[in-house]
Parts: sequence; C-alpha cells; structure tokens
Amino acid sequence: MFNWLSAKNAETFGSELAKLVTEFVPNDPKLGDTKRQSKVNYAKEKMLKRIKQFKQEEILNFYKTAKLLNAFKWDLKDAGYDQKLADTLASWILINLRAQ
Repeated sequence: MFNWLSAKNAETFGSELAKLVTEFVPNDPKLGDTKRQSKVNYAKEKMLKRIKQFKQEEILNFYKTAKLLNAFKWDLKDAGYDQKLADTLASWILINLRAQ
C-alpha cells in the first residue's frame, strides 16, 4: 500500500526529463521559432526513449504521474523557461506516459 504513495522515482524522472530539455533547448529569446521548434522536437525524441524505458520499470498511478509532472514543470520554471513551453511539454509527456 505504501508503495502506491512512494513517488521518489517519479519525481527524479521528472527532473531528468527537465534536464534533457535544458540541455537541448536553449532558453534564448533571440532564438527563432523554427529553430526553437526543431530543438524541442529533438528533445522530445530523446524524452520519448526515456519515457518508454521508464514505463517498463515503474508502474505509475495518478499520484506518481502528478508528482513527476510537477517536478518537471518546476525544474523548467526554476531554469527560467516560460510557462507555455513547460505546460506544452508536460501535456506531451502525460500523453506519452498514458499511451500503450
């Protein structure tokens, strides 16, 4: 029962995904939309591989999923990324976590 509430691995994974975004998508307002989208798509490819691997290792319930996405969004916010990008990527992550 207590394993159901243990979300440490999910939080760590959320931070790992945020780190991937910060590595591949520079937080530069001068970066053009096309270039930024290209970098976001590359980061999504890298994240998708990790998401598939994580889904095989961990069983996620709604609590763990919420903690994962919360850690992801806060890490991006702390790194100075805009809220729209964080929300868009968090939605994308949720869709891929729930995909079969």
